[in-house]
Amino acid sequence: MNYDTNNQDNQDNQDPLDQIKTPSLASSAVLVSLSRSVPDLVKNDPEAAQALARIKNADKDSVSAKKKLIVSKAHDNLQDISRAIYRYHTENTLPWGNLGARLLPNAKSIDYQTEINDLLKQFQLAKEDFLDDYPRAASAAQHRLGDMFDQSLFPSVYELERRIGVRVEYEPISDPSDFRVRVGDQAAAAMKEQFGNVLKLRVESAYADVFKRLREPLENMSARLNYADDKDKTGFRDTLVGNVVKFVELMKTCNITNDPTMTKTANDLRAALEGVTPESLRNSPTQRAATKAKVDKIISEIPEPTLDF
Repeated sequence: MNYDTNNQDNQDNQDPLDQIKTPSLASSAVLVSLSRSVPDLVKNDPEAAQALARIKNADKDSVSAKKKLIVSKAHDNLQDISRAIYRYHTENTLPWGNLGARLLPNAKSIDYQTEINDLLKQFQLAKEDFLDDYPRAASAAQHRLGDMFDQSLFPSVYELERRIGVRVEYEPISDPSDFRVRVGDQAAAAMKEQFGNVLKLRVESAYADVFKRLREPLENMSARLNYADDKDKTGFRDTLVGNVVKFVELMKTCNITNDPTMTKTANDLRAALEGVTPESLRNSPTQRAATKAKVDKIISEIPEPTLDF
């Protein structure tokens, strides 16, 4: 049998930076950015603040006042959908750097795009409903606000249409090897090392975010299960188990580098909650105690962040 010793030497001497799994990372996830804008149509009113200060015999600089320009259920609905888009986006992606982009694992890509596209359609319909309702709400504001009414504070429908929107953008994760086609070997090596370190820190930051988000529902579960009989029961909602279960799938799909700690935590959670339902926890002191013990153990093993994110 022939054995290529040169090839083995090349593998042994391979640049450690080449083993950072950048190609794997780039092929396992994309970056997604969300930007959204819905004017709240709430303004400061210095004159009202001064008047209130005089009535209450208070220092004028210690009092502030805000006025809601319009009352519109269509506007409230538009704001609710905008917040729903943000919540879904942050709950199903991981932080990536400080510029707003977040990591979307390919395993979640289809579900994410399906849900986001549906929410974007809802947003567009809600936007149209609000723009239709705005002239009525703006007209009613003159009577509702009385002396606090100021026509100059009310944008036109055209201005509002331009200021209301949501945008979702996808982009691939850069490969540090790409630098080699633009710069010399020495500069490329330095840039590759720096970028490799940035990638490593960002992956660690993303995983730390998952563990941070997991800790709260686990600690809540532990606290809610901490009773032995009905006279001491804490009471908990049916979402107690579901709020934890969803992290099992999140850790599975977001673990794009096969981090052993995240894998173990997900497996431990799955085992701890197997066959567990809110109803069974309410009815079985034995299951409550056993589940709490398993949850407490998982909490104690959740890694603390070691980086200044």
